Amino acid sequence: MKVLVTGGAGYVGSHLVGALRQAGHAVRVLDLQPANGDFIQGGVADPHLVSQAVRDVEVVYHLAWGFYPGDERHEIQENLFGTLNLLEAALATGVKHFLFASTAVVYGPTGPIRVDEEHPCHPERSTIGGPVYGITKLACEQLCLVYQQRGLPVTDFRMHGVFSQGRLGQFGQMIQQALAGKPVKAIREAGGEYAHLEDVLQAFLLAAGNPKAHGEVFNLAGSHTYSDSDLARYIVETTGSESQIELIEDPMQGMISVSVDKLRRVLGYEPERGESMTGLVQSFLQGRNVE
Repeated sequence: MKVLVTGGAGYVGSHLVGALRQAGHAVRVLDLQPANGDFIQGGVADPHLVSQAVRDVEVVYHLAWGFYPGDERHEIQENLFGTLNLLEAALATGVKHFLFASTAVVYGPTGPIRVDEEHPCHPERSTIGGPVYGITKLACEQLCLVYQQRGLPVTDFRMHGVFSQGRLGQFGQMIQQALAGKPVKAIREAGGEYAHLEDVLQAFLLAAGNPKAHGEVFNLAGSHTYSDSDLARYIVETTGSESQIELIEDPMQGMISVSVDKLRRVLGYEPERGESMTGLVQSFLQGRNVE
């Protein structure tokens, strides 16, 4: 297949591009940052560039996203209208499948009970990713489903925090704090079913061109529920640090717990990494330059 990946120079996007090419697909990348191979430099906010990027492709993975702290108007406008540009171009050129990378943040904090895709969405209750991140992602999800009704097959993936050996996010910061003997900071109620990068790629490849995925919204996460505070304790113990754990109260960044049962049932997805976070911490400590 001929595939377009927006945001294909980013963390998840670059690995997706590699996986697609390894599977034998021809891949074009649209990104502000340079990428190898068939590459168009620019953003999704430019409708003329988007039309050029979508030309002759069968599948679009839309992963591009702009973050503008302190400028909510810019963030909403670029991402919402950029997604609209892609959807319009994809419909006009006969794209066979449009896959959108959304986020589990659209639910807002759920507590430890895993929720399915029918659960009410309250992105306004979460500041994970920024104050308008979940709100804008949910709006883009709904736009995709409007275009499904107009004849463009779409799939929305609500991804939960994606980690790998080369990308540990807040847990990498916790490790550095522990190694330095500083207080290890964690949000008291944060956590969820963090996804391993390889499992995310598996789901993306399972869905592409699959009619069972058309018009669907899927939670995309791991199989093990984590508490950030428990992982902070694990990090302190594993490093042999004498650091104290400092728990921060922030209900707007509370746990988001999601079920992947629908993704299992419909597409045969099975997270292969299981309880991956402790292993990633150990790998980080054994070789901090591991990618």
